[in-house]
Order: sequence, then C-alpha cells, then structure tokens
Amino acid sequence: MVALAFIMLHGVMVTAPVFGQSADAMIRDYVQAYADDPMAMNAYFGIKVEEDWWTVKVERNERGYLVGKSQKYTFHEMGPHNVSVEKGKPSRPTWYFHCPDMSTLRSLYTNELTAGTASMRTRESDPQPLFGVADMEGFSSGQGETALAYLTMEHFWKKGNGEVTPFGRDKSMETHGAMMVSLYTMKDKRIGWFSLGQMKVANAEEDIQSSQVPNLFIITSGKGKAVVNGEEMDIDKGMSFFVPPYIQHKLYNPYEEPLEGVLVLFGDNIDYVWGQSYIGFLEQEYAFYQENETRVKQGDKN
Repeated sequence: MVALAFIMLHGVMVTAPVFGQSADAMIRDYVQAYADDPMAMNAYFGIKVEEDWWTVKVERNERGYLVGKSQKYTFHEMGPHNVSVEKGKPSRPTWYFHCPDMSTLRSLYTNELTAGTASMRTRESDPQPLFGVADMEGFSSGQGETALAYLTMEHFWKKGNGEVTPFGRDKSMETHGAMMVSLYTMKDKRIGWFSLGQMKVANAEEDIQSSQVPNLFIITSGKGKAVVNGEEMDIDKGMSFFVPPYIQHKLYNPYEEPLEGVLVLFGDNIDYVWGQSYIGFLEQEYAFYQENETRVKQGDKN
C-alpha cells in the first residue's frame, strides 16, 4: 500500500504520495494505469530516471463488435492491455523517456507538471528540457517513432479517467516568451494554455515568428496586442484569431493583467520542411476521406 500524506501544493491542500516513494513504485503505478488506457498503442520503450533504467512493453488489446440495425458498423472495446515493466535497460535499442532527476518525476506524479510541459523548448539548440524523449545508441527515430513517442508521452504519464491536466502560471514553463502548459500533444496537433505577463512579448525574435503550420489563438482572459503579417490588432477575452502557415506573428501585453488563452497548433513544424506543405497534406487527407466514402457507398449497394 502506498503511504499518503497531506501536502500544500501551490497553496492547495492535496493528498499525494509521500516524497520518499521510489521511482520504481511511481513507474509501476503508471504502468498499471496504462493497462486500462483506451489510447494505449503497441510500443517498446525505455525509461531512464537519473542513472536507473526500466523497460516497458505494451501489447494493445482491441476487440471489434458489430452495431446498427443491419450490423454493418464496427465499434471497439479497448483494453485491458498487456503492459509489462522490467527493471533494467532495454535489451534492444529503442527510444526512451529521459527524466534526469527525481524531483521532475515527482512533479509529474503529483500533476505539478505535465510531461509535455516539462519537455518544451523554443528551439532545438536550447538546453535540454526537464523531461524528454531520446534515442538509445544504435537507434534512430523516424517520424513514425516520434509520433508514437508523443502519443505515448501524452497518455502514459497521466493516470485516471479523463486524464485531468491542471494549468496555471504556477504549473507552467517559459517558451517563446510566454508561460505555457501543454494540454495535449500529438504529431498532428498541439494544444497549450498560455499566459503572457505585463510587458512580455511572445515570438519576439524574428526567426520564430512564422511556422509551417497554422496557429489558432483563443483568448480567455486579459487583453493585449497582436502583430500579424505586419498589422497590429487589439486582442481581448472572448475572441480568437487564426494565423495561417508562413505568416509572421507575435503577441505582446502592455497591460497589468496577464493575457491568457489556449493555443492550438495544427501539426508539427518539422513535418513540413522537406518539401510537403501542410495544405498539401490536407489535400491527401481529404482524398482519403473521399475514397473511404466511396467504399462505404459501394458496400451499401452490395
């Protein structure tokens, strides 16, 4: 049985494991919870905390069943999955989660930080984040492995139904000049909460003012200014604005109240620097929908 203690976390009384709990116990708690996660995917990866290693293997269990009057549609039951963990380094090279110290692991475990927040960096050249995904020697992740690692990171390091993600300035880290909390991270979508304090600027440096993917800003509190493609506009709570790919933009807050909201990134910049554009990707995706609809209609006729 895990020993519990009442602690004050940023002024709120919570029940949490005592800080003497081992890394092994915390990781095994995550593994146990992941066995019931509908978003679990087949995977083989490592976890490194300080100098200690664990190996995790996930085999997804999925069962389809027919529904509808004519029993032609398929729904699915997910889990419980076969998720195993062994103490020690993976026997074959793969990707792994790197947690350089116990304090970071405890911050994840108590929901003080999300894994996505702890892994944020503005540029690849920035110092290593508090938490991240890396490749073992002899292994080189491609875009497929990276996508799997992102999705696994999003769900493995959260427990319980609904996977609650607390957010606020006290649970955030700075990136692009704003305080951010990662709410959800996948290869094709990144959603974060942001807070921009007085006289702070987001995307101040010109080389990060445009991206290969669209940005949707949803303002929930405060007010400020945005400069989009050289034109300044006022932004206020209760509004959103959309920035297409390759359009320069920055936000700044000349007011006392923090400017806060939700940012949705439609994809991962690195996917669109080798020739394909985001719009070209959408055309391919929509063609798939059309082909799939045709197959469904042909099935109806049969």
